[in-house]
Amino acid sequence: MSSSYDRVSSAGRTSLWRHQDFRRYLTGQAASVAGSSISSMALPVLAVLQLDASPAQVAWITVMGQLPPALLALHAGALADRRSKRKQMITGDLVSAAALASVPAAAALDRLSLTQLMVVAAVQGAAGVLHDAAAISLLPSLVDRSLIQRSNSRIGALFAIAATAGSNLGATLTALLGPARALLGDVGSYLISAWCTARIQTRETTRAQAGSHRLHTEIGEGLRYVRRDHRLRTLTLVNATTSFALALLNTLWALYLLVPA
Repeated sequence: MSSSYDRVSSAGRTSLWRHQDFRRYLTGQAASVAGSSISSMALPVLAVLQLDASPAQVAWITVMGQLPPALLALHAGALADRRSKRKQMITGDLVSAAALASVPAAAALDRLSLTQLMVVAAVQGAAGVLHDAAAISLLPSLVDRSLIQRSNSRIGALFAIAATAGSNLGATLTALLGPARALLGDVGSYLISAWCTARIQTRETTRAQAGSHRLHTEIGEGLRYVRRDHRLRTLTLVNATTSFALALLNTLWALYLLVPA
């Protein structure tokens, strides 16, 4: 009992900034958040000003980006329990980087279209939900349980700073380089995230893989668990409502700011 107490006390005194794998994890995730803010700034400008997108077309780009997370979130979480979380995160980053890099490449060749933007948004959405589900599940493997709350508070604070910095950087890059080439900043952020994740050395634990038919069973068990816990149920509803509202905002703000009255 005494040794267990000593381990918890020692963990509580440990500085998270001296935790090498946590720093790598935090750096990669913060870079990804900043990069996503660059895309959020540059993509609407690209669609409206260079491709003359209508309100309906801008809405479709947003829908294509939000649909895969809505459809795949449960499956992504179940897969993260079964397979290597780091490999899932790296795969998501590299797929997103490749999809997004096709936009400035097509723009340079004068072949960019709204259809491509919709496809890229869909691919990014699918790859992003795979990455995020694994990233959330990986954190408890990196730090002691007594440090989880402190870890989450630092992650939340740094992500808020990264999102703000990314938006400002996105506006600057869009003004200096144009919206298509500004997206290369987000491509770089995905590569940084993949590199940082690959350097994490902590051994993660994965569940034994079961038959594919068990995946839906596990998803059902997770849904029932959330439904029984009023706190998780409330948080889920709040997050879903907030995401829906932000999707509406992201669809409309570019039209109000960029399209002449």
